[in-house]
Amino acid sequence: MRQRLLVGMACADAALLFVAFVIAAFLQFGGHPFSETVKMQTQGRGLMSILAIAIVGSFLGSALVAAVMPQGPPRPTFSRAALGALFAFLAITALIVLARPYYSRPQLFTTLAIWLGLVLLLRAVLRLRPWTERLVVVTSSDAIVRALDATPHITVVGVIDPAATGPLSAPPPDTILTVDLSAPWSREVTRYVSATSVAGREVRPLNDVYEEHTGRVPLGHLSEGWEIETSLLRKLPFLPFKHAVDLVLVIATIPFWLPVVAVVAVLVRLVDGSPVIFRQVRVGRRGELVELFKFRTMRADAESHGARQATGDDPRITPLGRFLRSVRLDELPQFFNVLRGELSLIGPRPEQVSFVEKYRDAIPFYDQRHLVRPGITGWAQVRHGYAASEEETIEKLSYDFYYLKHMSPLLDLEVFARSVWTIASASGTKPKARPSAEEAAALEDEAREQAADDRRSRRGRSAD
Repeated sequence: MRQRLLVGMACADAALLFVAFVIAAFLQFGGHPFSETVKMQTQGRGLMSILAIAIVGSFLGSALVAAVMPQGPPRPTFSRAALGALFAFLAITALIVLARPYYSRPQLFTTLAIWLGLVLLLRAVLRLRPWTERLVVVTSSDAIVRALDATPHITVVGVIDPAATGPLSAPPPDTILTVDLSAPWSREVTRYVSATSVAGREVRPLNDVYEEHTGRVPLGHLSEGWEIETSLLRKLPFLPFKHAVDLVLVIATIPFWLPVVAVVAVLVRLVDGSPVIFRQVRVGRRGELVELFKFRTMRADAESHGARQATGDDPRITPLGRFLRSVRLDELPQFFNVLRGELSLIGPRPEQVSFVEKYRDAIPFYDQRHLVRPGITGWAQVRHGYAASEEETIEKLSYDFYYLKHMSPLLDLEVFARSVWTIASASGTKPKARPSAEEAAALEDEAREQAADDRRSRRGRSAD
């Protein structure tokens, strides 16, 4: 299924490039690229060589996107379309340097501009009819099945108990067998999974499918947290590069953000008085304590009775502070934390010491989020927003773990793009309202089921 979609999308993009090439030829030369008129204007050389190079570059761009994207069906996203166009542009440039054909720069750049527009339009049309994966899931976790079935692009057509001993029918056509690797399988289920794979049907780990579709890590299916550390070990060469990019970006943009900091500081001083900067000790990388800077958005006595999490319509927040929070201007002083090497632009948000001590006892593997520098913004912030309760903090942690497992320049770019949209739209900046009694009960049921899954997997490993 994935291969068919990849090939189909690559062919569609190449066809759109051909259409864009013809349109650009009409605009530049007044005729289609195969006409005698165009041949005369190009001194008899025509545009066939550059057209062939452009088509080859399009396929190379699609192949490079397929190589860096995760497993599973390719989503018709705008980010992947733009990335494919960028890779294609680089491939076309390299081929032109090697082959040195005749080409018209205005015509070529017009072609690429029109092509990018057509590619994005195609994705917009495809997104009107969302793709769906049909899954047969081998697991004993009802919570995971419910979470998967609730996502927009999944339909669970069957669930198989890993301990099943009776006869099992073959998965329906056009379905993917998704297996829970943390659960012990019976002999019959083991044979069933093996036979399905040998028959050429797609078999994928449950955790991979869950993470791909939800952007979260199923906390109940972590063993001892080694999955996060093992994944980070492979990304160690990326961390110094990431820190260097943070410093370069912050220093290069000083002329833009420093005047804004000065203006906001004056506003806070005039409207809300002193202090202008709110300083708070947070837990940073490797558990080190860092002093975080923010513009003060609450009353000066907001934490006179101790720290507590913000809630929806928190009365401690001033009117100016509410505006600063809505557009995230209160976070600007944290650029100084980046310059001091305490923060990254993108990463898990640093928490207060009292909250860390509380969640460290309540949430398994909580300290794993301190393996990297915390960030001004992060995957959990753009996907979840503020957490106003312990249940929401657990959910938010699952997004942090996803970031730690899949950290890459491409994921950082997606977080950056989502952050820009959050600021521009002033969305996702208020804490979520507390869940209703029914929602709270459902969250508790899911947590109990995930804990039971974890205990079963531990017993299975002990027995082995």
